Amino acid sequence: MKTHYLMIGGGLIVVGLASATAPFLKVLAPTDVEKNQTNQAQVNQAQIIKKVIPLESKKEQTDAIYRKVNSAVVTVYGSKELGSGMVVRPDGLVLTNKHVVENSTSPAVKTATGEVYEAEVVDFDLRYDLAIVRLKTKANSTILPTVTLANIPQLRPSDRVYAIGSPGGQAGTITTGSFLRTTEQGSLQLSAGLLSPGNSGGPLLNADGEVVGINKGVLEDNTGLATSVIAINQLLTRYDAIRDRPNRDHPKQ
Repeated sequence: MKTHYLMIGGGLIVVGLASATAPFLKVLAPTDVEKNQTNQAQVNQAQIIKKVIPLESKKEQTDAIYRKVNSAVVTVYGSKELGSGMVVRPDGLVLTNKHVVENSTSPAVKTATGEVYEAEVVDFDLRYDLAIVRLKTKANSTILPTVTLANIPQLRPSDRVYAIGSPGGQAGTITTGSFLRTTEQGSLQLSAGLLSPGNSGGPLLNADGEVVGINKGVLEDNTGLATSVIAINQLLTRYDAIRDRPNRDHPKQ
């Protein structure tokens, strides 16, 4: 599957950072089989959604999720572009996409309150395009708000989902859409228009405000893709196991 980047022209100057950056999101070319499956999923979605939810109820739910999660969503600045991320541990452990921090040894991370931290990439998963970034904070003095990770997605076609990130470089933006299906590769496919450049690395949320995936790209038909929270939990488990391993497993050279 061919991959390229969707760029937004014109840089965004961020106070406290040295260079201009442009937000981006991966664009993936779907196969003919995937196109047919997507079309069928969209038809099924239209057939399922017959009960109209009052707009006021939708707005109240969206606002509640935003208040619950936004403080734990960050903007991540790579070497040339920007994306999003989410704080998963209060001491400054952040999850984002691997492609967001590609070729960046010291990415910068800006929190929802405007604080900017230097960071380092401490682990990654190439298969699922995941990266763990640790903020360089003062020991035992910084406690950051965190997201809540679901154990598994538990999504059905037409279920409402939410994305918070920095689309177009606008930090703290929430968008809503619907879950379409799980692809053959295990990715979560989302309704068209939910994701935009800058959403890469940000959380995909269910109606309870739990993280069910990490946004990573769009297909050529503008439907979105996210990596399942299952892969996120696996990476964090591996990271914890390595971090907690006794020093004798790592003899000095």
